[in-house]
Amino acid sequence: MQSTIKAVWQGSFKQGNGQFATENSKLSNSAFRPSYVENDGTFTNPEELLAAAHASCFTMTLSYILGENGFSADQLETSVSLIISNNVITNSNLSLQAKIDGITEEEFRNLALKAKEMCPVGNVLKAESSLEATLIL
Repeated sequence: MQSTIKAVWQGSFKQGNGQFATENSKLSNSAFRPSYVENDGTFTNPEELLAAAHASCFTMTLSYILGENGFSADQLETSVSLIISNNVITNSNLSLQAKIDGITEEEFRNLALKAKEMCPVGNVLKAESSLEATLIL
């Protein structure tokens, strides 16, 4: 599998802006600017896109693992918080809330940790990755 994105930047770093194109997504032609610029909702930034990629990848990976183990989630909700220090992403912290009938707390934690280890986006990050997982009973 290969995924290709093309990014184009115009102008200076502070006043310029960018746009990226995707091959298979409605995200194509989305605008991006640096994360420090006040966001009016018309653009995104690389950090936000990376967090979205990590959250969605982890959630899909967990859904796959649950299915392989005989479970189906009513809902998996994952948020990611990136920690950036001196222009380096040092942590990508996952927070998961899940509603899964018939699973024990121990099974849930083990499968969530397995998903964290198997997530391709999480694996490509050089940052530490943490997981906070909550099963809603």
